[in-house]
Amino acid sequence: MEFHSLTLSDREAMQAVTLNSGRRNCNYTFANLIGWQFLYKTEVCVLKDAVVLRFSYEGERAYMVCTSGNLTRELVSELLSDSGGKLTIYGLEDSQASALSAFKVQVEPLRDQYDYIYHRTDLALLQGGHLQAKRNHVNRFRADNPGFEYRPLTPELFDECRRLTGIWQGEKEASDTIDAERLVMETIFSNWDSLGMIGGSIFVNGRMVAFCYGAAVTHDTFDICVEKADRNIEGAFAIINQQFAAHLPEQYIYVNREEDMGIPGLRKAKLSYHPEIMLSFNVAHISMPYTLQRMTPADASLTVDWMVREYGFDRVEVESWVRDLRFNWPLSVKAVDEAGRVIGLLNMSDYRIEEETEQILTDAPELLASLNAQRYTAVFSFIVAEEYRGTRLNYDMLMSVMPQLKAGFDFIFIPVMHRLKTHAYWQRWGATEFYRDSDCIYYKLDISKSRQERWMV
Repeated sequence: MEFHSLTLSDREAMQAVTLNSGRRNCNYTFANLIGWQFLYKTEVCVLKDAVVLRFSYEGERAYMVCTSGNLTRELVSELLSDSGGKLTIYGLEDSQASALSAFKVQVEPLRDQYDYIYHRTDLALLQGGHLQAKRNHVNRFRADNPGFEYRPLTPELFDECRRLTGIWQGEKEASDTIDAERLVMETIFSNWDSLGMIGGSIFVNGRMVAFCYGAAVTHDTFDICVEKADRNIEGAFAIINQQFAAHLPEQYIYVNREEDMGIPGLRKAKLSYHPEIMLSFNVAHISMPYTLQRMTPADASLTVDWMVREYGFDRVEVESWVRDLRFNWPLSVKAVDEAGRVIGLLNMSDYRIEEETEQILTDAPELLASLNAQRYTAVFSFIVAEEYRGTRLNYDMLMSVMPQLKAGFDFIFIPVMHRLKTHAYWQRWGATEFYRDSDCIYYKLDISKSRQERWMV
């Protein structure tokens, strides 16, 4: 796939797909993409029936795909290749997420990013008992400001928008987000006609008290990108919402008022207008398909190679561990990708903690007696290829042997050398420390209870 930096010249080709896609996600609005591309370093690849966006999010490469249908296996495979085998796709609706079952995928709903979509006529007319409170706000504004004006937003009013935005931002704590919003607005104003923007404003006594603007996301859905109002004027937000919907071209059946970002007050306000659609927003973490296979003693050399290569252990030392620690091969698992490459190992061991062993040197015999009275097995190594870290491969390997673990053991015993970085990893899975010495910290992971929800980390 060939990507290039997003520019204004991409609008026609992209909108040939997005406007006809039926995907009302505000992130596909070209004005939003061009406005925010400086922050996310957005790149685009336009295909015959899909727009693929590649960008940087929280320091990681991520993707969004706008297509009228579900994602095809071929397209996802191409994205996996482009991503290096660790693919993150944002903005998936529920139906799109459910179509990814052919891949190893972990899907997470992002409720704070759900879009609120309303019927335009509901916002314009505010009919019905469920919108009585909104009518009251609008009527109060009209009563307090009988001479107010609605004006279409045009370039000669941009300075008034800047003034009102400055007041609005002055009431907020300084943040990178506010600075970014200012840059986005200037980008939009500088390219107003080229982006196909439509906006509206409310004036009282010749002074702007509210404005909003947006652009089409599909042929029947309009996305409101920005809405600002003077908080000191009661009903200012309600009146710009109602008036803009009333003046919006009738081709737009729906109005997308975007997400609430998890802000309680904003969520309450958006819900109070009773959205027609709560558009789901999921993130999917996808990895190349793989199979899980039980290991045998013949895989001992594979374990040694991984321990030496990944952790820098001495080969002779690791060979001794593998030889002496009584590996439980039927419980050990390897993950193999479609090309036959081993991409993950879970090595289990059956050794007991006994006073005479050199594995744990302790002056607490009661601890050893307590442990040895219970049924447990041990994780010797849990290694995943670099490109599969952060996927659910580790979870899949452990869950594949969980029935046998639950049937035969009370807990998993995990020795972790101090210098390794996996301590927090096991703690997130629910493991608790019960002993430490100069070499290791020893963790205990209870498997007698259903704790799989914690193992999804």
